[in-house]
Formats: sequence, structure tokens, C-alpha cells
Amino acid sequence: MNEISIGAVGAATIAGLVSMLGLIIGKEQKVSEFRQVWIDQLRKCVVDYLVSINAVCDILSLKKSGVEVDNAALLTNYKLLNEASHGITLRVNDEEKPSKALLASMNEFEQLAQDNGSLTPEKIKEVEGRFVQAAKELLKFEWTRVKRGEKVFVWTKRVILVSIVMLLGLLGFFWYDGSGASSLDVEGDAQPHLVLRND
Repeated sequence: MNEISIGAVGAATIAGLVSMLGLIIGKEQKVSEFRQVWIDQLRKCVVDYLVSINAVCDILSLKKSGVEVDNAALLTNYKLLNEASHGITLRVNDEEKPSKALLASMNEFEQLAQDNGSLTPEKIKEVEGRFVQAAKELLKFEWTRVKRGEKVFVWTKRVILVSIVMLLGLLGFFWYDGSGASSLDVEGDAQPHLVLRND
């Protein structure tokens, strides 16, 4: 009876741990899906940012060369540039190294944009290289995080796996200990039989 109750408790505990692991995996899978959407949106903001700042530069270059330029187009591109800039700033964690590099190159762009005379294709290309490299590193960093899983998931998985191994070890120990004790009881209860022979 004792062996049965230990086995039942062990099986119920393992089933509970597996069920809890399933819930955590489901929740963290959802978080990873949201993070993937976030990465896609960040990538779009990065592209929009580059397209807009290059469009502003092109319009200013045309204006300098004496071509009649519609100011509405310039304002529209500045608006798109601001939207992309805020979209990036609100999506990144400025405490993480890859994000810091991206924000630093954006700051360089903003310094150039303060003076329309400084916003030349040559200067933009110089900063653009650092911006693209920083964006690639950030996107790779986030993709690695999605593949690995969220911190809660990783640690919970480790704790539950260790718990299952320990429980299996305990069950094996109790089973072995119980079977050894029962065999001793059987041996202890055995009475020697006297065989009488009639020669």
C-alpha cells in the first residue's frame, strides 16, 4: 500500500509539473510571437527612416541646384522621418548595447538635419553605413532572443527538468528500498523445515 501511495503522489507531481510547463510554454510562445511582430515593425521603421532622410536630402539638393521644389513634399518627408524616428525610439531599449548604437547613429542624422546645408548625400552615406550596421546587429540580437525563448521560459524549463530528474531519482530510491525491505521480511518470516528421513 505504501509503495502504491508513493507512486501515485510521484505520478501526480510529475503530471502537475508537466502541466505547468505546458502553460508556461504556451504563454512564452505568445510573447515570442508578439516579439516577432515587434521586430517586423522595427524593421519597417528603420527602412522608412532611411528612405525619408534620403528623400529629404534629394529634395534639398534639387532646391540648392535651382530646381523648383514643392515645399509640401519636403514637409511630408520630414513628417515621415519623424514618425519613423519616434517608432524606432519607442520600440528599442536604450539600456541595451545594440540599441545604443542605433540611437547614436540616429542622433548623428539629427545633427545633420538641424542644418539643411549639412544634409548632403556624402555625409548621409557616411552615417548611413553605421546606422545600417547598428540596425542589423539589433535585429539579429532580437531574433536570437526569440529563438532562445524568454528568460522566464528558459529558467522554468531548467527548474522543471531538474525537478523531474530528482523526483524520478527519489521514486527509484524508494522503490529499490521498498523492494529490498520486503525481500528481507520474506526471508525473516521463512521457517526452516526439518525433513525426517527414514533410512
